[in-house]
Amino acid sequence: MKDKKLIPIKQFCTIYKTPTSFLDDLYEYEIIKFKIVDNKKHVRLKDINTIEKLMRLHFDLDINMEGLDAIIHLTNQINQLQDEINELKNKINFYE
Repeated sequence: MKDKKLIPIKQFCTIYKTPTSFLDDLYEYEIIKFKIVDNKKHVRLKDINTIEKLMRLHFDLDINMEGLDAIIHLTNQINQLQDEINELKNKINFYE
């Protein structure tokens, strides 16, 4: 059964005109994960927005992999804190 939520990295790189080494570097820094199907690497559709953002940061603003790793880490931390704030606001509203 073919998973429609995956795109082969070669196809992705052809469409976005980016080197496969960029995705390999993102994988090495554990920024994205690959899914292996039939001995071929695939990216998840849910990761495409993140990859597009990272491509713009890397290729347009010349931010290196260490910088991308820091940006992703801080962005995830901000999102977690935002979720926690919303949860606490909901608890406060419940008791008011």
